[in-house]
Amino acid sequence: MNPRLALVADGQGGVFSRNQALAAGYTPEQIQERLGDGRWERVRHGQYSERLDLGQLPPWERELQLHRRLVHAAMNSMHPGTAVVSHHSALILHGVPVWQADLTEVQLTRSSGWRSGAVAGVRHHRGQLTAADVGKVDGLPVTTVARALAETAGAGSFEAAVVSADAALRGGRLSDDEVRRVLEQTEYWPGGPNIRSALAFANPLAESVGESRFRVLMHQQGLPAPALQVTYEDADGVIGRVDFDFPGRDTVVEFDGLMKYADGGREALIQEKIREDRLRALGLQVVRATWHDLAHPRRAASGIWRAFDRARRTRLAG
Repeated sequence: MNPRLALVADGQGGVFSRNQALAAGYTPEQIQERLGDGRWERVRHGQYSERLDLGQLPPWERELQLHRRLVHAAMNSMHPGTAVVSHHSALILHGVPVWQADLTEVQLTRSSGWRSGAVAGVRHHRGQLTAADVGKVDGLPVTTVARALAETAGAGSFEAAVVSADAALRGGRLSDDEVRRVLEQTEYWPGGPNIRSALAFANPLAESVGESRFRVLMHQQGLPAPALQVTYEDADGVIGRVDFDFPGRDTVVEFDGLMKYADGGREALIQEKIREDRLRALGLQVVRATWHDLAHPRRAASGIWRAFDRARRTRLAG
């Protein structure tokens, strides 16, 4: 890519239009040649980028990178000032995790001149945005984290909204004032009840997408609300923090994320076994949960109820 076009692409998330390539000195034949031999690739109609090598990234990171590129391509197709990146697309640009989002579809909000609906991989929303609702990320106008959370919660599931809200709180991206403002703003939205429920339930102590999802699972299965990230110690000192603690039930739940032991290997597993033995020595029931359990909510909840029952019988026997 020549320096003129490289400068343009760098300011647009690596994306450039056919007209921008022509203005930078490329001929139609040169554009077609580069698309044909794989040096460039078509992101959407009339929008291109140099070919990305994402083979070394985990699948979810690869999807996020591709979505960011789609967002830039969609915005580069719009007249300036006519659209704002919103909903889960805005959360992704802000670096907030999302769940159950269609990453093949870009979300934009337009205040006028376009009806709602999906066209060519872009879902257009109609909405009135104030200056307080919009910021900038990567040179693009983007709804704020608080507004994007409300947009996503209003259109999606409680679980997906909690995943993003937990992460936003954990990262210090959501203030009490912003939450109050967005709750007032969205009080009469069709998805208003889900927005209020998700923001009220959100907790910055949930440390991962998996923990957030398991919080929702326990809540929806009628389990009592656990305390999060509780530290235990014994005569030898601090044992460590547990993900979920049920006060008065002598039961803790540990959520084992996909990458928890990836770096430590066998030694990490041994240390975790020692840690668990120390917790059990305190009279605690220890329940381990994994991503697999998220697909079987009733079974996962039953395992915790059984732990409560074992703890109760142990107390009575003592």
